[in-house]
Amino acid sequence: MTPTQAAAPGGLSVAMADLPFRIDESALIPLEDGQAVSAGWPESIGGRPLGVTWHWTVTWDLELCRRLLGGRNAERRGEASAHYGIGRGYDEGVDRYVTLENRSWHAGLNQTLRWDGRPLGSPDYKGSRSTIGVETVNIGYATADDMVGDDWIETATPDGKPIRVQPWTGEQVAMMISIGREIVERWPHIGPDDHHGHHDLCPGYKVDVSGFPFARVLRGIYPDRAIDDVWTPTCTVTQRQTALAELGYDLGPTGVDGQWGPRSGAALKRFQTERGLVANGYWSTFVSRRLAAVFAERGMELAEASS
Repeated sequence: MTPTQAAAPGGLSVAMADLPFRIDESALIPLEDGQAVSAGWPESIGGRPLGVTWHWTVTWDLELCRRLLGGRNAERRGEASAHYGIGRGYDEGVDRYVTLENRSWHAGLNQTLRWDGRPLGSPDYKGSRSTIGVETVNIGYATADDMVGDDWIETATPDGKPIRVQPWTGEQVAMMISIGREIVERWPHIGPDDHHGHHDLCPGYKVDVSGFPFARVLRGIYPDRAIDDVWTPTCTVTQRQTALAELGYDLGPTGVDGQWGPRSGAALKRFQTERGLVANGYWSTFVSRRLAAVFAERGMELAEASS
């Protein structure tokens, strides 16, 4: 097979054979009836993708992801897909299921927000019609105590439930950066603020990718851009409450207690309303970005305000 081209450091295009992993196209989904792929991008949104939606697979390896989503006879044939599946390490590498010229069916069910945090409105702004879908092999959050390793990420869901999430590996992050550069090489209008998690589009329905290393990945994709880490300082319930309290929002008599209850949710809704966000009471990348901007106006870093 001819080596797939990918974006390399410095924005150059090199053969994938020159990188420590490869993109496997053997599971490319055919563009035919009954498959979870659609031709092109809607003219109503400019005939191009508007952003990148990051997911986790809830699998331990890329092989199962491939079986579920990739190829002509995927187990979820005609139901779901993604543009890429990114393994845990270089040995697994990356799968391409859908080309960047076409749409994968990776998000849309129970979606309420667009890629930019605004209300969904037209169905053409659903993820499956407007964004590139990237699945990262990750089991997600622990459902039993014996799953949790010492390095698992302490974070919280959009509705404030504390969870522990499997960390992404260093090799996986490097592959995500390389794939991100390939995406931006093809669609250079996609900027750092156009990246988000599945849970950002479908709050209250999806949890992935809580705890995702957005700052590390985006800084690698866009090495010439100044990208603030707005995610790590708002990972946990306590950090979120502390930031809201710093801005004067009433969290109730117990204040910052690490428990996300109705008063914390009401405080978040007030912040969203006052700052022009959709007031749904769910924490998101959009909330974290706006929060960082508010503190910047006050001459403060978000990390300082939430600690």
